[in-house]
Amino acid sequence: MKIKELQLDFEALFTQVAFGHGYLHYGYWPDGKPAVSSLMALGQAQQAYFDKMLSLFPGDVKTVLDVGSGTGSNARALTDLGYAMECVCPSARLNAIANEKLKGEVPIHETVFEDFASNKTFDMLIFPESFHYIRLRTAIEQALKYADKYILIFDYFRHGDSEGEDAPRGSHKQFLDVVGKHADQLEILHDEDVTEQIIPTFYVLDEIKNTAVRPFAAKVKQGLEQDHWFYNKLFNKFLGKAYKRSQRTSNRFETFPQEYQYRIILMKKRG
Repeated sequence: MKIKELQLDFEALFTQVAFGHGYLHYGYWPDGKPAVSSLMALGQAQQAYFDKMLSLFPGDVKTVLDVGSGTGSNARALTDLGYAMECVCPSARLNAIANEKLKGEVPIHETVFEDFASNKTFDMLIFPESFHYIRLRTAIEQALKYADKYILIFDYFRHGDSEGEDAPRGSHKQFLDVVGKHADQLEILHDEDVTEQIIPTFYVLDEIKNTAVRPFAAKVKQGLEQDHWFYNKLFNKFLGKAYKRSQRTSNRFETFPQEYQYRIILMKKRG
């Protein structure tokens, strides 16, 4: 299992157990960082993220393709609101969670979006924190094939350009350049920088790790070293690297806006 897959599996389990919704995206904080950093506040911010995305849904949307559907939480919520959904996700483990959550009501295509193929089209394609995984030019060309009316992207872009316009995690400028080449087919209706409303997510996570997780892990490790040499040996063998990472000070609250900008973008297909 790849580290990224393990991380997504853990996040899926954690958000489902802690918050009950299983969202894998960051939180959206319209009022800035909270007075108290808590998991409850993070769960509420993840719901606010969904609500922000939903606020940009045009009224004539009935069918939606969720690209990068993860645990199916967005699809579940949108299905409950009356939208006819289909999902695209390459992870078998996440799709298993989604299938259980969606109760077989929503088709899930287990593939990367670049390889997605269907004889159906949809009123809108949504990319909730999934667009940056996909090669830029390919993502736009694929989206144009399957979107009848709209494309909604809620994701982050690099400040600096990636190598080539078909690299993943490109800049906003590269994105605009690629969209500009399809100006006869696409019109940008809304393009909003929401970085300031996203980065409190990292403030909360940094606070929780630095003030709670890190000292707790250090205390456990100290107790094992003093009283349980055998378990300490097992701990070092299987969890040693994870422990070392847990002892590093987190400062993503500061570094994320230096590297990325987070945007919500709604595009309309011309004609």
